[in-house]
Amino acid sequence: MQYAHLVLADGTCFKGIGVGSFAPTIDQLLQMHIGQAPCGEVVFNTTMGAYHEILTDPSYAGQMVTMTSAHIGNYGCDPSWDEMRLPIPACRALIARDIYLGQVPPNRIPIDRMLKTWHMCAISEVDTRAITLHIRDHGASYGVLVRSDQLDRNEITLITDWLSTCPPMEERDLISEVIVPQITIEKSTGTPVARYALIDFGVKRSIIKELLARHIEVVVIPSSVPFDDIICEDRHFDAVFLSNGPGDPAILSDSIKRIRNLNGVLPIVGICLGHQLIAHALGAKTRKMSFGHHGGNQPVVDHFSNKVFVTAQNHGYCVDEHSLSKSTEVWFTNANDGTIEGIIDQRSCMASVQFHPEASPGPLDGRQIFDKFIEFITTHARQESTSCR
Repeated sequence: MQYAHLVLADGTCFKGIGVGSFAPTIDQLLQMHIGQAPCGEVVFNTTMGAYHEILTDPSYAGQMVTMTSAHIGNYGCDPSWDEMRLPIPACRALIARDIYLGQVPPNRIPIDRMLKTWHMCAISEVDTRAITLHIRDHGASYGVLVRSDQLDRNEITLITDWLSTCPPMEERDLISEVIVPQITIEKSTGTPVARYALIDFGVKRSIIKELLARHIEVVVIPSSVPFDDIICEDRHFDAVFLSNGPGDPAILSDSIKRIRNLNGVLPIVGICLGHQLIAHALGAKTRKMSFGHHGGNQPVVDHFSNKVFVTAQNHGYCVDEHSLSKSTEVWFTNANDGTIEGIIDQRSCMASVQFHPEASPGPLDGRQIFDKFIEFITTHARQESTSCR
């Protein structure tokens, strides 16, 4: 048994049991840079399970996930549940009240072994309620896992001094950690009804699956390349789809410029980070939230139908409603805090949602959004009088 500590940037410390890969000792930590250490922004996720999908979600790059559900790992893991398209998840660590280390169903992998395969550290036997309340009261902050039987004040000071040297989340471009560098083509079964250019900022596999299930051929283009030139030169796309991804959208100035270059060329839709980038392309701004929305129980209001449904969400930034242009309509808002969850701009042929309609994990209420997107794209494609195309 290895004791481990979660140390937050303000010196708050939680002692527990290390699971998965060994956390570094203090001496080892002090020789590491942030990308090598089990260090990141500590957030909490309120989903009641689906830990495998959560840990493999590329949008958690640079973050450590605290599960508010107490018992984690009892049904094991399965690589077919992976949401990332790269071999190793970008999530920095798992924090849980009780990580199950017993037997799992046949053909499943115990979570401890899965964590070791991923080279991911975890901590169990900590008070996740206290961690969650701390984040709610003080906002998300950096934390790090350290292997030690006990920490004294001087050692905690050494750790917090090390944390203070880490670059702020707002200055980190995490996209390069989660995208596949080559263009890939995902073909649906049967005859495709449309062909979309999906710009990869850290796309979840389940988003691609939802499009393929609707007989859309998906050309996945990494956001690191001049995707606007590729799309304009190809001339065989029906729409541009901007994926989810990690980090602050405001620092992705090149991608925002490329999205603006596609204004009037094709309909553009987006999810999560894609939603925020569309807002920037339309002239709006985004802001960092205190602790964000992470979980499968976020209610949103559809302002066109006046209906409310429950969604899965994973984001730490939101669109500033006061910065929206007059042509941009608010499609969805969060029923809890009123933040914007979706926008439509008919003049620019752009539509987006902040939540994750593919869920995985989460409720299936939002999957209708994929059909709404297709309807939006098809409608604009048929209207020769619009500015699209």
